Amino acid sequence: MTQLTNQAIIEGLYEAVNQRNFDYLAALGAPESEWFDVPYNFTDTGESAIVRPWKGWFDIFPDSISEVRSIVSLGDHVVAQGITRATQRGVFPSPAGDLLPNGGRMEVYFCDVYRLANGKIIRADSYFDFYGILKQLAPEKA
Repeated sequence: MTQLTNQAIIEGLYEAVNQRNFDYLAALGAPESEWFDVPYNFTDTGESAIVRPWKGWFDIFPDSISEVRSIVSLGDHVVAQGITRATQRGVFPSPAGDLLPNGGRMEVYFCDVYRLANGKIIRADSYFDFYGILKQLAPEKA
């Protein structure tokens, strides 16, 4: 894979996220894939590791839209930074306990680091400001 191809794959990931194209996301998984949500210290593994976290996110935030503000390709690694905006409609299991749906709007900055091989995501480390989400959706717990 060339740098441009890896970057195009990740650009396509965010387009698929915003269009709810789970087939595209599922196609990025491999048996050895890992998705690591840094704020939760939780790793999902296997062929569904790329699609499962997004499906769970959309259960909580069905109108979620992610805007990539910068993306850089470094060989087999791609780093994407941006902001996600959404309305909470589902129960949000979080390190601060379950946040019940309240229709609150939130914006969260993210930085996702991907390692790809042969067109598949082998590792994704997803960094986002959980405390910022908590302050917006449940300020009494922040």
